[in-house]
Amino acid sequence: MTNPLAAEPPALRMSDASQDEAYQQAVQWHGRDLARFVAGYERDAAKRQELLQEVHVALWQSFAGFRGQCSVRTWVYRVAHNVGATHIQRSLRKADRQYLTLEEIESLPGDDTGIESTERRIDLARLFGLIHRLQPLDREVMLLYLEDLDAAGIGDITGLSARNVATKVHRIKKLLAAQMNGPEAQP
Repeated sequence: MTNPLAAEPPALRMSDASQDEAYQQAVQWHGRDLARFVAGYERDAAKRQELLQEVHVALWQSFAGFRGQCSVRTWVYRVAHNVGATHIQRSLRKADRQYLTLEEIESLPGDDTGIESTERRIDLARLFGLIHRLQPLDREVMLLYLEDLDAAGIGDITGLSARNVATKVHRIKKLLAAQMNGPEAQP
């Protein structure tokens, strides 16, 4: 993950960059983060690749109108979020998926296997499995949080207030931790 406190390279300050240059520089700086971010929107590898391509096309197109009113990082995530949200809406129309509310996820049975330590990728797969079951807005907030955006940045991208974002993140983290750690971790 890119360090959220690190400044973007000076070349990303959009004063003289063309649309192509701006896109290339943004992808160079944030491309790996985008691929990881998109993974939260789509489980299927082929569809995830298509979604990533859609994000890249939208990102390139968006730099024609970028005026530097926010950081390039925020811009990149805003574009990715918008494409991801559209993807979710299309998926909802195509399939009869059942997304769970936060309360429904809270009531899911935990993993009672008693195994203290699992491999990291298994934990990540479980975590993403739970995140994929969240309602779209909750999923988007959590994915942005996992990309190290703060509540204000997430609010800029999703249109929620920073306070609402902070509350959602707190609730979701608590629920995810309870599911990941099993019933013994619940107070």
